[in-house]
Amino acid sequence: MLLEAGETDVQRLGTRFLLYPQVPHLAGYGKPEAVWISTPPDELQPGPADRRMYVVDPLFEKPTYEYPYLPPFVGATHPPVEAGPDGHFDHLDVNDRGFVAAHCFAALRRVLDIWESYLGHEIVWHFAETYERMEIIPQVDWANAQSGYGYVEMGIDRADNGLVVPYALNFDVLAHELGHAIIFAEMGMPVADSGTSEYFGYHESVSDLISLISLLHFDSAVDRLLRGCKGNLLVMNELSRIAELSGDRQIRIASNERRMSTVTTEVHDMSRPFTGAIFDTLVEIYHANIIDRGLVEPPVDYDSERLREMDKREIEAVGAAFTDAYEGRHFQCKAALEDARDIVGTGIAQSWSRIAADGFSYAEAGVAIANVMDEMGEPDSAQIMIENLEWREILAPGQSTATAQTGPAAFMSNHF
Repeated sequence: MLLEAGETDVQRLGTRFLLYPQVPHLAGYGKPEAVWISTPPDELQPGPADRRMYVVDPLFEKPTYEYPYLPPFVGATHPPVEAGPDGHFDHLDVNDRGFVAAHCFAALRRVLDIWESYLGHEIVWHFAETYERMEIIPQVDWANAQSGYGYVEMGIDRADNGLVVPYALNFDVLAHELGHAIIFAEMGMPVADSGTSEYFGYHESVSDLISLISLLHFDSAVDRLLRGCKGNLLVMNELSRIAELSGDRQIRIASNERRMSTVTTEVHDMSRPFTGAIFDTLVEIYHANIIDRGLVEPPVDYDSERLREMDKREIEAVGAAFTDAYEGRHFQCKAALEDARDIVGTGIAQSWSRIAADGFSYAEAGVAIANVMDEMGEPDSAQIMIENLEWREILAPGQSTATAQTGPAAFMSNHF
């Protein structure tokens, strides 16, 4: 009976897969990490597949999906990937095609698990009236990746040195693409011609942030990040490099200096101020946690607003103080970063029910996140968020109270 109880407990943990936190050819990421997805082994089918998503790996090259060519794929396919004798998928050889399919499924399923935990409910796909499950195409001969109505499909990255890596092995890209589907599911889609340029910029921004925050759920990635920057996130670091492709290539940088007055209407450029505001908020909440827990006393007066006014010498002094505090306190700093991650992740996820796709604005979206933080009992984090929105010119000084009061919750003015 004890053995049976133990087996039941293991079943409850879900199913094991191997995932690369970053592409495997990057230094330090050549070995995948064992992770769990929430689906138990007895509910996984060959593919892999479960009740939320399934993998189809075409035997011959297929064109990319584009309306009216949509799922389901009906051509010849490679054999579906099967679990090992123990019901898990961590037995697969990383050099086999089947590993790529399993990696693609597990990465998407893990991201879904993370963001459903922040939301507190199951995400209902925006295409649910047509398809019960999301179709995953792990490899097509295409230098891109996309999420669409009922599907995610991944192309390949060809580096300048001739290296070819499937995007299905790039966790950042996988998380970004699923991010679009999550946002559509939770916020809905704008009616014809009602989507603003900020709405489409928001999609790119928050999909990047979904990727970034999901990455912070890998122990190995958090350990590597903090050890690499010695606890000082004020410096350029791996966390700020979104969808890293090789040692010096990435799709976008989360840490940027862009304000609304400096961007174009191109959707990725438009996304940068909002991404930067959230990234800065994450970093500053982490540093505030370090200070509040008595791990460091900065050599200069330090807060979110003051940081913008510091000269290079002062910033270096603050950074050195955090570096000194990190020595011998890795796990305390790790806990501070994970708390910051969850404050920001919860703020983003639970803001979706407070904003609409039609007539969308960065200002309302940003204040909605601050409102959630405040209601979580994190008024200081909410204040940091508002200050970053103001610096990015997303909010005018004093605009936050009026903006918040148009929504379901009002952010009280005494927090500013």
